[in-house]
Amino acid sequence: MHKDPLFWRDNITNFEENDFQILRVLLTILDTSSDPRALAVACFDLSQFIQYHPAGRVIVTDLKAKERVMKLMNHENTEVTKSALLCIQRLFLGAKYASFLQA
Repeated sequence: MHKDPLFWRDNITNFEENDFQILRVLLTILDTSSDPRALAVACFDLSQFIQYHPAGRVIVTDLKAKERVMKLMNHENTEVTKSALLCIQRLFLGAKYASFLQA
């Protein structure tokens, strides 16, 4: 996972390319993967997008990610659950108030 804040600040606009194709790939992973690591990384990356993109919450909401991530909050793998919870908290609270939730 890319946990370095500098990576996210430097690359956040790349997520806008091709009508947010990278985000759509992350959502496809949430819909189709059974690999706990892939699910955890996808949730974490979505949470980072929400934190670092000025319109992250709105974009992720428009892509209907909330329902997909909410399903993973009861996953048997604790890393998936933790990443899903972080994503939902950032989605509800926004980057300003959820920055203390960084793992």
